[in-house]
Amino acid sequence: MITHPQEKRRTIDLPKRVLFLNDVGFQYGAGVAQARQVEAFLALGIETGVMAWATGEITLETVATRPIDPDLWLGIREVGYLEGGKKLSDEAVIAGLLAEVARFDPVLVLVGNLHAARWPFPLLPALTRIGVRVLAFLHDAYLYTGRCAYPGSCRLFLTGCNETCPTAQEYPALEPGLIHDAWQVRREIFSGPQGIEVIANSRWSRAMFQTALPDCRWAETIELGADESVFQPGDKLAARRQLGLPEGKPVLLLAAVNFQEPRKGGHHVRKMIAALEGSCTFVALGHNAQEIPGLIGLGYHLRAHQLALIYQAADLFVGTATEEAFGQTIMEAQLCGLPVVAFHTGGVSEIVRNEITGRLVRNGDTDELIEVIRQMLTDQRALHVAGPWARQWAVSRFAQWAHEERWHVFLSGRPQQGTGLNPPVLAYPLPCAGEDPRMDRYLPSWAGASGFLSPQHADIFNLTSRLPGWQMPGDTFKLFEMGWHAGDVIMEVGPFGGRSATAMLRGALANPARTRRPEYYGIDIDRDSIARTNGTLAGEMLADHCHLFLGCLADFVSRWTIAPTMVFLDGDHTYEGVAADLRILQAYLRPGTPVLVHDFLNEENATGVIGVRRAAEEWERAGGARFLGCFGCSALYVVPEPGTAQ
Repeated sequence: MITHPQEKRRTIDLPKRVLFLNDVGFQYGAGVAQARQVEAFLALGIETGVMAWATGEITLETVATRPIDPDLWLGIREVGYLEGGKKLSDEAVIAGLLAEVARFDPVLVLVGNLHAARWPFPLLPALTRIGVRVLAFLHDAYLYTGRCAYPGSCRLFLTGCNETCPTAQEYPALEPGLIHDAWQVRREIFSGPQGIEVIANSRWSRAMFQTALPDCRWAETIELGADESVFQPGDKLAARRQLGLPEGKPVLLLAAVNFQEPRKGGHHVRKMIAALEGSCTFVALGHNAQEIPGLIGLGYHLRAHQLALIYQAADLFVGTATEEAFGQTIMEAQLCGLPVVAFHTGGVSEIVRNEITGRLVRNGDTDELIEVIRQMLTDQRALHVAGPWARQWAVSRFAQWAHEERWHVFLSGRPQQGTGLNPPVLAYPLPCAGEDPRMDRYLPSWAGASGFLSPQHADIFNLTSRLPGWQMPGDTFKLFEMGWHAGDVIMEVGPFGGRSATAMLRGALANPARTRRPEYYGIDIDRDSIARTNGTLAGEMLADHCHLFLGCLADFVSRWTIAPTMVFLDGDHTYEGVAADLRILQAYLRPGTPVLVHDFLNEENATGVIGVRRAAEEWERAGGARFLGCFGCSALYVVPEPGTAQ
């Protein structure tokens, strides 16, 4: 039985009525994303409606996975007569849209894609003048460029899009002479104390927006989600038979709204199929897939149950897009327990946990993509482990209930937070002559701490003693403390087996002040180390916080853009190797970042067998860091502000 709106779960801190405003209703990727957002708002008990320039034939019922409550769903209204850039002036379009919005009488208007409608951007501040709160949702780059949805290699959006735009005639096309003004008006609308609020679909999108508009009022991230009860693992063989797909070979699934769109990587698909022909069956969701030889096109689908069936039939999902703000199909694949191999671009790394739920490949490197696919298909253990982890991670982060909760937290004014960049401030001397150089005792390095942070902290050495990796009590205690105080984004060079990762993540998760999920990045040149660490993290139920990277630190920083809030350095122990890593970290880390250097007090430093201490002390003398003390066999440093190291 459906209850009345006032009896539903909407809490007093949520808006009563919300209007979604976009160009093409529930069509295409952004339209599907909007439909899922509408479902989330309805689940929160909010009266919700949609207004679109063109609705097409796709209704909410077409893409929804739950019954639509008629007491809350206000329907979708088409206003195709209001089109920008044609017969009507911008002022007339805005006046007409304001009148239509007023008919819904919303408290909040959430503006999505406007590409096709060509509605003028001054519409957004005009909406605030009729007494509604306005949020702009960032599906792609359209809100911070002069006209394009994806800038590719062009960087004019940083300095000023203008008539030299290399793609001015591509969708969404704009007369070159108008491009600079369009770029400028976005800066006026989103910047300053009266700027329109922006919600991004990924942390990457938010970072791009804030880089392009450094004076923006603020931007928040609310990742998308999908119904985990529909997008779930299923019977692979039964799904293939129902779809009429051949049996006996691994099925690789690809997806794109339109495979003719260059950023979706059609030329990479052709090369991949040519290289793997005969060993795999290639299947695709999307328009024009049949134009690629060797690719079985299953058409473009919006109904969730049909999409889930296709994911369930596959062994591996391959993401070939070279520009991707988020990646809804990748999210859906992971919810269905499907391992993913994809180009490392945009927000994809926020969905795929590298070496955990799949593999991320250098963007645009087709040869590496092909090689990684071969590795994944021949490593049955990796496929067997990655699938369940993909499902667990995706359900914890991208289930529809998680999406609803993110909107609830945001709309009620309870933003998620980490501890931020929290540098240590207390310093201790090196061990004195005759003192035990191993420094097994625990000493706090953050102000206000007088001892152990929790019972778990006091016992962390014993709790992790069975895990692979050599540590002393002082090392383990310090790792937990660093995670507690600075564990938003943890980087470790040389994880070996996951013991240190466990201590740091346990510390980060134990801090009650942190509501944002901690992230861990482990870097190692040894495949066995990656495998051991993966197994440890899985056993400790921590893998869904982690990315593992096979390679050296220099390669990692060239391919991954993260902002570590703490570092544990336990990689190459030669003088040359440690010195090189420290130089890279000095250029990569923000001032205030704590760095724990392992084996600093190892006696083999004195014999020249290892060169950790020599490299670290030279780093300090050169102004790269400030020494804070020794703990276990490690030395703690903090990256100083330029010119402040002593």
